[in-house]
Amino acid sequence: MMIKRQRVLIGFLAMAWVLTRMATAQDAAPAALIAMAETEREFARTARVKGVRDAFLDFFAADSIALTPDPVSARERLLEQEATPFSVDELLWEPRAGDVAESGELGWLTGPSTYINHSGTDQAPRYGNYLSVWRKQADGKWRVFIDVGTGLPSEATFAPGFTRTSPGARYAGTEGKAAASASLLEADRRLNAQLAGDGAVKAYAGVVTAATRLHRPGGLPSVGPAAIANWLAANGAGLSAVSTTAESAASGDLGYSYGKYVAAAPKPQSGAYVRIWSRDAMGRWLVAADVTQPAPPRK
Repeated sequence: MMIKRQRVLIGFLAMAWVLTRMATAQDAAPAALIAMAETEREFARTARVKGVRDAFLDFFAADSIALTPDPVSARERLLEQEATPFSVDELLWEPRAGDVAESGELGWLTGPSTYINHSGTDQAPRYGNYLSVWRKQADGKWRVFIDVGTGLPSEATFAPGFTRTSPGARYAGTEGKAAASASLLEADRRLNAQLAGDGAVKAYAGVVTAATRLHRPGGLPSVGPAAIANWLAANGAGLSAVSTTAESAASGDLGYSYGKYVAAAPKPQSGAYVRIWSRDAMGRWLVAADVTQPAPPRK
């Protein structure tokens, strides 16, 4: 009888351990992040049916912006483009990494993209790495606020499945959205000032983590302090930037900033940057992702 009870107890403890592990896994991917990522997948599926432009119009927020490098209406720019079927302009993408604020209304996603223009003589795939800032709308739907991407020489690689990118223990203060946004803007300006004073390698060293992503046109993403430092040492000379704005989530633990940059290497260029920031338990704003997008050619 005692042995039977022990077996029952062992079974109960084993089941409790499994349930604890399941709860931990669910905590690592909160409902808001799951919903945001699934909306991105729905977005990609819609493009196959309605075409890329019309899918973008469906899933971009009414106030979404494009950086040219100055912010302009993304929807107005889309409406200027001709609608084409997916059989002509094929764009495939999927979310592979990202994060969401604890308040559940602001997040970001990134992943690989592949574009093929089937109407021309050159139908070779063009690879990219997109990054998008998402906001939850008043009706509860997730919609894109900013979308930027970089062209790559080959397909972007990610860990299997979907990875939540987080600084670890998260900020849990109560300063409010306005104060957190001001704090984030100050962190962005401070980084830009350090770029001018200390150079790119030293400036970024204080704000990157093991999961930080650096997306630059024409090259594969650099992930983590060593890879980012190596890329900046080779290509960061003459880099300067000026902040435009920043916004924090209501929970004060995640936000974005954007502005303008000028770079001397690997070739002279200028354009817009977008940074995703996460805030750790100590209240420090850390860069989760940093993307530069050259200004479009003048017409």
